[in-house]
Amino acid sequence: MKFTLEPYQSDAVDSVLTNLAKARAGYLEDGERTAVGLTAPTGAGKTVIATAVLEGIYKGTGTRPPNPSTTVLWITDDRALNAQTISKITQAAGGSIDINRIRFIGEVDHRTLEPGVIYFVHIQAMQKNSTLHAVRPDGTKNDKRTHGVWDMIANTIRDRGEDFLVIWDEAHRGSGTKNTDRKSIAGTIVDGGTTNIGTIQPPAPVVLGISATPDRFLAAMNAANRTPRLVEVKAGDVRESGLLKDRILLRSLGESQSAPNTMLALAVEDLKSSDEAWRTHHETTGDRLVEPLLVVQVEQGMTPAKEEVRLAEILSVMESTWPALSDYAVAHAFGDPHGPKKVGDKTIRYLPPEAISGDDQVRAVLFKSALTTGWDCPRAEVMISFQSKDSYTEIAQLIGRLVRTPLAKRVDGGYDRLDEVAAYLPGFRSEHVARVVTALTEDETVEVEVVVAPEVCEKSTDVPAELFDLLDTLHSYTRQKATFASRTAQLLSLATALTEYGIIKKGSATAKRWIIDQMRAADGQHSNEIDAKVVDILSLTVSTTMVAYGEMVMQSVGRSDTATNERDIEGYFQKAKRLLPDASATWYFADLCDRGEEDVDAYARLAAMAELGFKDIVEQQAASLIGDWRQQHAAKVSAKPRHVREQIEPLWHLGKTPMLPTTVEVRDVYPAATEKLKNKTTVPIDTYPRHLYVIPEGKPNAGRFPVDTSRSSWEAEVLAAELDSNTLVGWYRNPSSGRHALAVPYVFGDKHQLMHPDFLFWHEDGDGEYVMDIVDPHRFDLADTSAKWSALSRYAQDHTESIRRCLAVAVVGGSLKALDLTIPGIDQRVAEATNQNLIAAIFDAEGMSYP
Repeated sequence: MKFTLEPYQSDAVDSVLTNLAKARAGYLEDGERTAVGLTAPTGAGKTVIATAVLEGIYKGTGTRPPNPSTTVLWITDDRALNAQTISKITQAAGGSIDINRIRFIGEVDHRTLEPGVIYFVHIQAMQKNSTLHAVRPDGTKNDKRTHGVWDMIANTIRDRGEDFLVIWDEAHRGSGTKNTDRKSIAGTIVDGGTTNIGTIQPPAPVVLGISATPDRFLAAMNAANRTPRLVEVKAGDVRESGLLKDRILLRSLGESQSAPNTMLALAVEDLKSSDEAWRTHHETTGDRLVEPLLVVQVEQGMTPAKEEVRLAEILSVMESTWPALSDYAVAHAFGDPHGPKKVGDKTIRYLPPEAISGDDQVRAVLFKSALTTGWDCPRAEVMISFQSKDSYTEIAQLIGRLVRTPLAKRVDGGYDRLDEVAAYLPGFRSEHVARVVTALTEDETVEVEVVVAPEVCEKSTDVPAELFDLLDTLHSYTRQKATFASRTAQLLSLATALTEYGIIKKGSATAKRWIIDQMRAADGQHSNEIDAKVVDILSLTVSTTMVAYGEMVMQSVGRSDTATNERDIEGYFQKAKRLLPDASATWYFADLCDRGEEDVDAYARLAAMAELGFKDIVEQQAASLIGDWRQQHAAKVSAKPRHVREQIEPLWHLGKTPMLPTTVEVRDVYPAATEKLKNKTTVPIDTYPRHLYVIPEGKPNAGRFPVDTSRSSWEAEVLAAELDSNTLVGWYRNPSSGRHALAVPYVFGDKHQLMHPDFLFWHEDGDGEYVMDIVDPHRFDLADTSAKWSALSRYAQDHTESIRRCLAVAVVGGSLKALDLTIPGIDQRVAEATNQNLIAAIFDAEGMSYP
């Protein structure tokens, strides 16, 4: 793979491969037909996961042998989606999947589909009148084909069913379960039955369904008497990974205002500032330059004359606001007719939706209706819709296509706007905006914070500047983003990073030499054991047993030894390459040959080392060098800019927990919602003084910070009590995720997670020093409450140098109480309180009235 998979992606790949192997075995044993479902929300990288699955099938993994003869049929319902998916696969695979292995099914005319080939087909290409059929609807023969597409699929299933995999993309569509539902073409490929040309199709043995909404797919598979095996990616895991932008900013006009062109100009200004920020980020970090895109959804239903006038107006506003938005930088993705569109003396070029993301010159795209299903463009960061208020569902769907991060990670540098989508809705009033919010938040496939009427709060000048330094150095945790198949792979990644940033020289060569030297040393220490195994591998013992005909007597008549065939020995070596970590088998094989070993003997030696468990020795030595490099170079790395530290420090983490120690990152600005959804409309959010970030001067509620406490009256009471303190100098509403939040690791069940306490308050302690209090109002009837508060207690007790108080606050027995989590031993008692009655008892015994 070209890309480093996120932890949840690696887990999904392993689960899919495991379930596909079980499905194949079930089909071979008793004809069981299986549906493996990969369900993943928007932005999860479904195609990347599927590409890694294909790589695992064709190339094998450390624990699974390859099956290079597998034939794959990838079904979609859109021609453009086929092209986009192929592009994504080749990009993600980075050469590990040969492009010549990928074909459109219409390009071939064979009795069966070929082994080892990935075929793509969109269901429109298999309609009744398609030229891909060998027989026309009227029964006449198609002279241009010997084998029809249905025949090729059916013959492949009959001849090589165990090595045939159907991948059904966007599988929730066309999978109706009622008897009255017209069976889709994709459904016929999957379930079998009568085709649209009257032939009988056998069902596909194994199906992998890829979907964001799996319920209908699973229902259809159950109705078809298939064994379903579901692999589910959680939306929260995707959001935490940084593959999705953090927020959607919804900007609309006041109740009595109507100024669509002014809003368009604001959207363009937003695009321009985003462009400048991306260029700064590129220059600062060296990350790939992102050129953000503006998406403009124009009005529908206009006469040609009115449409030309309106488009001319839009073009004029965009170009006058930012001259870069002119000529080739502007394109349209209108429906039929395609092609260039004349607007006065200008011509707007046509750009199909699937080509938008890869076009390095377009900066603004005009369209009318929702863009193609499956379309996404991570660099589309600003959109404006001039559609009517009744188009709120369509607008929500469009916004959902814009939430992927351009660099497949959260960006560094403190400019949060680069992790956001800004949506301008000039024709929408508060109740209309509320419908968009509802449509977005009810969409189970997108989990992104929706910010209504956002205000960009700036650093307050009324709080001590030192508080920002204290926040920036506050101990926190983050989830390990990189996953490695082995410590050896981790070592090589660390070597590359240390070399790139000038910490060491020729790191990759040094790491490779270290592994070879350690394998050579281990080989010498265990030479007798390895030599014996080599003899066993190179010589095959054949026993002959005679059974007398008609008698229940068996007699051994001899044993003979024969040399193992070189092909079998090479097979042993291929297995060794899977068992030994990363490329260590190949490296040591080359080292043995350089020292005069014959190829066959070197193959056998590596096979022996693999079977004798030398993987553990290699891994231990890789971890040893990682630890040495950390000890030697940690001080140099800590002096580097944050974006460099965040590249290197996770790579020398050797702990078993996926959570890495870090510090909170102070932001330059804090975008916050000033309105919230209530009773199908939007209402203002209460604001509070003395926050570290405040609404700028000249804006309503300047000098204050908005906090939505409507979900918990406890939060409002906590704020009132804490803000009433004479010693308070500033406070911080801790975000619920991201690098700007204090995050504390905890374990619930078998999962490692992060909790984010609600409030941080700084007080003057009387000696000119500032101390911090953590206050976390939280319901205690939730299953993970004791795990969270116990972890927070341990965190507070481990960091007494920066924390004065740490309070858990809850309503117990009808009144608000606080539990001091810094009391020695309270963490263990809370951990053992696994239900709300036990937690309430601790509050009663050791808690205090609050405030």
